[in-house]
Amino acid sequence: MDRPPIPEGADQITAEWLSRALEAGGALEFPPIEDVVTERIGVGVGVVGTLLRCRLAYRDSAGSAPESVIVKLPSSDPKTLRLSKSLNLYKRELDYYRFVAPHAPVRSPTMFYGDLDRKSDRFVLVLEDLDGMETMDQIEGASPERARMAIRAAARLHGRYWNKTNLPPLAGFYKSLALRNRIVLQIIYLKNLIPAFRNFGELFSDDTRRLAEAYGLRIADQMSDAAAGPMTLMHGDFRLDNMFFGADGEDDFALIDWQVCAVGNGLYDVAYFLAGSVTPEVRREIEREALEEYHRIVRSMGAKDFTFEECWNGYRRGVLSRLLISVIAAGGLDTSEERGPRLLKVMVERSIAAIEDLNADELMPAPRPLLSPANLFSALSATAYRVMKAMG
Repeated sequence: MDRPPIPEGADQITAEWLSRALEAGGALEFPPIEDVVTERIGVGVGVVGTLLRCRLAYRDSAGSAPESVIVKLPSSDPKTLRLSKSLNLYKRELDYYRFVAPHAPVRSPTMFYGDLDRKSDRFVLVLEDLDGMETMDQIEGASPERARMAIRAAARLHGRYWNKTNLPPLAGFYKSLALRNRIVLQIIYLKNLIPAFRNFGELFSDDTRRLAEAYGLRIADQMSDAAAGPMTLMHGDFRLDNMFFGADGEDDFALIDWQVCAVGNGLYDVAYFLAGSVTPEVRREIEREALEEYHRIVRSMGAKDFTFEECWNGYRRGVLSRLLISVIAAGGLDTSEERGPRLLKVMVERSIAAIEDLNADELMPAPRPLLSPANLFSALSATAYRVMKAMG
């Protein structure tokens, strides 16, 4: 089937282009499209991509055909594009929709069409519009009930693939904890730490600033420790802005933005959500019970040897790793949109509060042997960071 060129921007999302894309994707439920009206959505939300809602006008009666679709394109920010390419974010999302979504226990939008140019990293997704479901504002934070619903969904996702990541559909899927990624993420974190301090320095006390610097030299070690634990499929950006809630009970829940999905440690998703998408007051109220329910669900799905102590400490390690995404986002992503800086400020504040509440710094990785490759990499990282710090 003839594939249309990947659009450069919203102006190239025409009725002709969409018709070709839908036909190439095998989406037969769409009648001939006469006109398309696009509007940008998710401003300050989809910070590593551009989201467009496309309202469709059909040549004949639409019947039950969708009134709109979502088209996702790369970010227009050069800095974000470089980060996305270095972490394979667009390929990971396309791979999820192609290979995993049809079998996953958590709903995501139907993909009608997707394409990626590996050389340029330009990509496009045409997705089901979930406009009829309810969203919540991450800055405001999830209610206790919605937060528990999200954690149950995470448990179902993780339980399905718990220690089954070498089997289809995850065999060969992106592994977040692979050696190369440990090195890359530590470098990216340290590169963005100084800009993060510059952008949001007032949020870091002297103690948390020292912790953020010390953690930056041990990220690869922490990821290495996590790789020795149970592996599953994690969403990776498991936060309120990426969640849709329906009216038909706890299973009426959907997740979007799978560009950070990977094989990794599922407790990262849980910590990422509770330390970023609910207020500290709500987190303190529900986190123990939410973790107990998560533990029960994944055990019921096959994680029989997984103790609650392992679950709780894995969660605390995940809370410490909130520094990773907070610093990279605060220092490296596009903050030009009005909502972006407000959201990043809330993310950093909540992450620091959770780290302090749970004494997560106690779970910093143990020191490596003096002449080990891991310790040498940490020493090189410290030297590079001191140079970057001196240069401002």
